[in-house]
Amino acid sequence: MAPLSLRRPALAVAFALALASAAGAQPARPIGDDRLDALAQRYFEQRWQLDPIDATKAGVHDGDERIGSFDADGYRARLELARTTLAQLRAIDPGTMGAEAADDAQILQSRLELTILRLGTRQTWKHDPAAYTRLAAESLYGLMSRDYAPLGVRMHAAVARELALPAMLDDAAKNVSGVDATTAALAREEIAGTLDFFTNAVPEAFAPERDGALQAAFKSANAATVSAIRRYAGALESGPFAHPSGTFAIGAANFAEELRLQELVPISLATYETVGERALATTRADFIATAKRIDAAKPPEAVAASLAASHPAAGAVLERARDDLERLRAFVLAHHLVTLPPDNDVRVVVTPAFARRTIFAAMDAPGPLETKATAAYYYVTPAEPAWSAQRTEAFLAFFNDFLFPIVSAHEVMPGHYVNFALDRGEKLSLIRKLLPSPSFTEGWAHYDEQMMVDEGWGDGDPRVRLAQLQGALLRECRYLVGLREHTQNMTVDEATAFFESNAFVDPEIARREALRGTQDPLYGYYTLGKLELLKLRSDYAKSAGSRYSLESFHDALLAHGDPPIAIVRKIVLGADDDGKIL
Repeated sequence: MAPLSLRRPALAVAFALALASAAGAQPARPIGDDRLDALAQRYFEQRWQLDPIDATKAGVHDGDERIGSFDADGYRARLELARTTLAQLRAIDPGTMGAEAADDAQILQSRLELTILRLGTRQTWKHDPAAYTRLAAESLYGLMSRDYAPLGVRMHAAVARELALPAMLDDAAKNVSGVDATTAALAREEIAGTLDFFTNAVPEAFAPERDGALQAAFKSANAATVSAIRRYAGALESGPFAHPSGTFAIGAANFAEELRLQELVPISLATYETVGERALATTRADFIATAKRIDAAKPPEAVAASLAASHPAAGAVLERARDDLERLRAFVLAHHLVTLPPDNDVRVVVTPAFARRTIFAAMDAPGPLETKATAAYYYVTPAEPAWSAQRTEAFLAFFNDFLFPIVSAHEVMPGHYVNFALDRGEKLSLIRKLLPSPSFTEGWAHYDEQMMVDEGWGDGDPRVRLAQLQGALLRECRYLVGLREHTQNMTVDEATAFFESNAFVDPEIARREALRGTQDPLYGYYTLGKLELLKLRSDYAKSAGSRYSLESFHDALLAHGDPPIAIVRKIVLGADDDGKIL
């Protein structure tokens, strides 16, 4: 590998330019300590030299033609960068920083420690074979999904990246060892999906480019990538997949440490489980009672399934999404739920063809440092005209009149889009821009589902409440299944049965969720973040007394980026913060 200093200047210049204009004409927000500011900028510059795919996603495009090194030396370099930066960070006395800088230092430290845990202690790069094909897909998806440059420019970058992918996959085959049977089975499916992505979706995305020479170069590079994916799959089948070993479970110690680094406070696993059990029991009882209000003669799961019968026509799904967003925005304004950003630049569009296999409806916001392709898109996937009537009807069940607006509240209004748009308007530090907390971002969006119905969305229709409650049940089951699969030897079959009986979902969905938990131990952050926000809201209301309003709480909450909620508590509550996030 070339030394970082030999490859750094071009990206550093692009990085500095992106930083200067990331929030329009506003300067970067002072974070209270020049030493931390310089350290953070240097760290991200060096990290993106190692991982230019991440730079593309963030909105820095100088490295769009590279993918980085993924051999053992490449991972040692990533680990060394994290360790070196952590040592430099610890050399700065947090007591000499401003309050905001001290919080940012804590965020950066936790992420560095998490990187060291995963790359050094757990060595995930040796045991997650699908991570490499996922990276391959992400390297192209970031070029395809946003028009920050003309298609031909992005296609040149795609060709360069595809020329590098075969070597990356050959390195991956040397890295991977000790794969457990569950991870191997899931990796087979994911690798097959990546093969389909490069065989069909990638050529389709670049088909409009008219430059014949560029198309010829792309066709050759893409064919080499497809061959490399097949070769990689074959190496796995004759190697670690032929003799699976070990377990997907990360163990109690690693789970507790990842949880601490995510939330910035230690939470005992016993407390974590008790909180989750209490939340699930409450929501489950509410779900059953609400279902009985709708039809006492049917079991709850049948009542929930009956909601699917009421949905827009196949050709009217996008129009319904736009109408729902207008109604949701009007509801937020009329009920004074949050001060919305001055613009409302979110566009409801058909999900790009290359993403329709995995998306029903999803928010696609630009990277925090993106300066050109800055529009936000709400992707909605329509039914395909060639589908049978039965398949179309099953597909449209997701867009039923009760669930679809709840999804749109989560993804757009007042969920992810509002959070993103407010962040764009804030003068956030680089650390706040680039290291959001998953329990804040997903917790806020999930919290919104309940908050909107609590405030009157749906006019008291129990079918709306039932749709919201079932979404909560699913997330609460994730919370407990992630813990139990990774620390209590819960099997996939047991987890599947748990989802079926507690989230009232069909066996196919239950098994998919159970399998997801094997690869994502902390996928309970939706529920965890929501519970932390409800606790914070209650504490804020007590502190504010007669001055309390829901709007004032939400405005205070969303004014500081997306840090772990333990940090938000200190900012919002001040001396009234009891330090208890749950």
